[in-house]
Amino acid sequence: MYVLKMDFLRVCGTNGGLRGSETVTQFRLDEQKTSITVLMVVLALSSLGFAVLGLVLVPDLSLDLDPGLNIQLEVARPEVPDLSHLGDVWIDMGFVPLQREQVYNVQRGSSQSNQVLVQGQETLVLVPERHDIRLSTAVLRLSGLFLEEGWMIQLEATEHGYTIGFWSRVPGSEERVLAYEWHIVLLNPQNYDYYYGGLISVMGQPFDPKGFIKGTPEAPVLALIIDDWGYSTVAADPLIAYPLPLTMAVLPQLDLSQEASERLYAAGHEVILHQPMEALDTSLDLGPGGIIKGMDSSEVKDLLKENLASLPVAVGLNNHMGSVITADHETMTTVLDVVKELGLFFVDSRTSTDSVVAEVARQVGVPFGVNNLFIDNESDVERIKAQIRAGLALAQNRGHAVMIGHVRPATADALWEMIPEFLDSGVQLVPISGLLYNE
Repeated sequence: MYVLKMDFLRVCGTNGGLRGSETVTQFRLDEQKTSITVLMVVLALSSLGFAVLGLVLVPDLSLDLDPGLNIQLEVARPEVPDLSHLGDVWIDMGFVPLQREQVYNVQRGSSQSNQVLVQGQETLVLVPERHDIRLSTAVLRLSGLFLEEGWMIQLEATEHGYTIGFWSRVPGSEERVLAYEWHIVLLNPQNYDYYYGGLISVMGQPFDPKGFIKGTPEAPVLALIIDDWGYSTVAADPLIAYPLPLTMAVLPQLDLSQEASERLYAAGHEVILHQPMEALDTSLDLGPGGIIKGMDSSEVKDLLKENLASLPVAVGLNNHMGSVITADHETMTTVLDVVKELGLFFVDSRTSTDSVVAEVARQVGVPFGVNNLFIDNESDVERIKAQIRAGLALAQNRGHAVMIGHVRPATADALWEMIPEFLDSGVQLVPISGLLYNE
């Protein structure tokens, strides 16, 4: 099979239609009869130019030709639907088209004919604008419209979306073939790196061509941690359904702690323990599993291991409150000894300007992260959005940033409203494990 990528559309705009910058590679085949010379030119291009660009697979056209023989081949293009005008339709249904990619396959027809068939595939990546809209509803609606127009289609569910196959007659024949496959993919934390992060396929494996400059102004990254999971809140479902990758910090030993961690993990978000630690304001309730200054080291270790064991999907931890503990060298040494023993990392939430976390982490040899700003000290959507914009600007200026928010309705609303700005910013969201100091 000869595969030629026809079109790549990266859409990150905020106006209507299929939006943003557009890079198009086009290749047209004459629908009339053409000589084998044309095919040989195509094959030569595939071996040299397109192979270098990574846009083709190895041709697999089995043509038994005698030297010097000139055979006329008919290039047949079964009728396919025009899907290019559906950008506004998707927007009306609550989805932002992020990326559109077309691939055309040139295949031999039946052994009794001199036909080669052009069959197409398209991948459309969509971003939901709200947490409560369903891709299945939109796909079924469009499928009904295609059926009304007389198309013969097949509909299949895939891991992250749906595929609609269009069957069409081969020109000059009653034979029907699968002429076009439309892969509709919903962006989510599990496929975000591939579709938004710019990964490409090399030898069948994802490769990040900008990996060596990630965390620089040329390839800025941002980690966003959401604290205080474990309580019942209306903000939970919108944040779990968030299509961009977040890091979720779960409090230990609460009624919903384990359930929340499992749902977050299944949705593709990174999960860490939100470890309660003593604060300067002693009136604040730490909740269960808190570390208090004056505990002996064995008690701290046992408590921390118990909390981590209750959240087996956690890959690290950050402090809940903790202005006393994160400023205490002895207690933090004990905490980070456990973190190192278990192969985890620690994120300093920076609730104290006197924090010794970075100093102790370097001494113990533990990977650590540092919060740069809280986004929701005020539970007002517009103020939260302003803080998020400040975090994006910080990432753009210095290459990386870490922000912390909380499981609150205003925070969830602000994050959903900021999706177009995230996509336009050029800043890639990463789990906090991708933004650690390891010295």
